[in-house]
Amino acid sequence: MRTHKLTPIILSLVVLGVITAALVRYSTVKAQQGRVTQAQITPSPQITATPIPQQSPGGGVNPVPGPETTRDSDVDLVLDADEVEKRALEEKASDTTTTAAVALNPLPVSFKHVVLPIRGGLDHAVAGVGTRNSGEGVIRLRGVPPGSQLLSALLVWGEIAPAAVVPYNVGFGPDCGVLANAAGSHLPFPTNPAPEPFWFAGGSFWAYIANVTPQIVPGINGDYRIKGLRSSIRDGRCPWGDGACAAPPLNLTLSEGASLIVIYANQCIPRQAQLFFNLGPNTFSGINDIFNHLTFIPIAALPNLKHSRIGGDGQVGNANCGLRSIPGASDERTFIEALGGFPSTQIKGDGGGLDRDSDWNGDDGQPLNKLWDTHTDVFTNNLAGQIGYRVRYQTNGDGIVWVVHILGVR
Repeated sequence: MRTHKLTPIILSLVVLGVITAALVRYSTVKAQQGRVTQAQITPSPQITATPIPQQSPGGGVNPVPGPETTRDSDVDLVLDADEVEKRALEEKASDTTTTAAVALNPLPVSFKHVVLPIRGGLDHAVAGVGTRNSGEGVIRLRGVPPGSQLLSALLVWGEIAPAAVVPYNVGFGPDCGVLANAAGSHLPFPTNPAPEPFWFAGGSFWAYIANVTPQIVPGINGDYRIKGLRSSIRDGRCPWGDGACAAPPLNLTLSEGASLIVIYANQCIPRQAQLFFNLGPNTFSGINDIFNHLTFIPIAALPNLKHSRIGGDGQVGNANCGLRSIPGASDERTFIEALGGFPSTQIKGDGGGLDRDSDWNGDDGQPLNKLWDTHTDVFTNNLAGQIGYRVRYQTNGDGIVWVVHILGVR
């Protein structure tokens, strides 16, 4: 009897549970359909009805490092004492310095003025200055040993400018002296700008070079001023925002920096010493960027390698006026290697480098402006007999442009 009385109650509860579940499911489906409908008629804030132009990430840094890249190039100029004397004799025998070898050379070097024979072997020295938001600066060249013979001097500079620009001239000479006109031409030969390093999507990175041998003082070492670089801002402000102060407008042209390259001979250097020049500009920001440079002649079996790197847009960060280091973005590492990757020498950066600082920290502009680097390292020659070498960079998204690589063997 008790069981029969409970049966209607149990059935009623079951029916009520089924109806409740159906209502919950119906309510849930309607809610999902409502969200779907709302998503279809209400665009996400990141989506617009009309496409917008692609913008550079800005501030010189891309938060996503680029893919691994490898680029091959032939050497642009090879010099030793014999080659300089040969070129000097050819130029002296002609009425001008535009012999076939000189005219086709992407580096505007001339040795017509060189007194022969050359005293000893060849070496080089470099120095630079950052010029962002100023368009001028002083290059402090040091390190050329006493008694050296000047062979040639080159001035290089870089900028972010519109997609089509023409070469132009700048003022250059000893600081506090009368500046001479330095006739710039595009690098490389022929004209080929590099992608801009994440500042202004409408621009390109342009590099220039000029022969400034007549402006070098006796003794070679000294302070040299450059003026007249194209720059949309000339008050020397920092390239980034500083606390509550907004960053300057990114109006082209954005000057980056300038470097002086001096080629000299010295009796303390072996006559068979070599210089290999490779020209950019080349932009990189990938996790592993490899630049293979073919020399076509064997690297001499001398004890030391001396490698210089010149380029733009290196930085330690992009906050607090660029003075705060961001290891995740500026922990670059530099390796000099054989073409096959071994032997390899890490010369810059953490993880075993000869110098744990980055190659690309904007050091030429300390403390401001940043964005230009001129670095040289000397290390043991483990590339003797190779017919080329490679420069390998490991980066984390900082957009960088190397302009000149120089390998000295001495």
